[in-house]
Amino acid sequence: MKRFFQQLGVLLLVTLWSYSVRAADVTLMPVTVRLDRANDRATVQVMNNGQEPVLMQAEAIAWNRVGGIDVDGPTNDLIVNPPVFTVQPGQTQVLRLGLRRNQELAQEGTYRIVLREVPMPRPSDALNVAGSVRVLVALRVPVYVAPAQVRRGEQWKLSRAANGELLAEVANTGNVHLKVAELRLQGEDGQAVAQVAQKGGQAVIFPGEQRVFRLPAHAQATQVEVQTEQGLQKVAINDGAAAAR
Repeated sequence: MKRFFQQLGVLLLVTLWSYSVRAADVTLMPVTVRLDRANDRATVQVMNNGQEPVLMQAEAIAWNRVGGIDVDGPTNDLIVNPPVFTVQPGQTQVLRLGLRRNQELAQEGTYRIVLREVPMPRPSDALNVAGSVRVLVALRVPVYVAPAQVRRGEQWKLSRAANGELLAEVANTGNVHLKVAELRLQGEDGQAVAQVAQKGGQAVIFPGEQRVFRLPAHAQATQVEVQTEQGLQKVAINDGAAAAR
């Protein structure tokens, strides 16, 4: 039975190698949009770096989080124009965003612009051999709408798990998001002994949320450096409940 599964694994691997994967080469600028009542318009540049036209569809969605899980929903708060467009090779499409809601917010509004590639016939399709797989591009741009009065606050606590790992817990006590880019363990000499990068939506901590980051066990570590959008902060490891400074 064991030999059967080994042979099956080799067969699946060979099968995957027999397929060629193709995808559009599209980049965005900027990758994050910030709006407020005074600045309720923005643009996003969609650049086609490939050799063929790309048909895209754009829509705005509400970005919520329930129990630590991202939940997307419909929204009429943002205008996206144009909603459907074609970007020629080497060209750039300007996507315009506008904020419909103009009332004062007590807490930051969070949204996403979702751009999805729409399948369309391509001249190169006739040249592709059997077994070619095309992957459609899907991109998301976070959109943050600032409240009337921005209040930032974060509290860090450090503890050790039974296996020696360091647990860095942060609570966002402000009314805007907190984005953690990287956590670095430092020794007595100030040199980094380990670092853990954070990417994607899970690096973003919404107001009122808590997040626990697991760092590798290291006996020589004396403090944790936290890199956020607001700069560098340090938390001493010998503090049972330390606030970022």
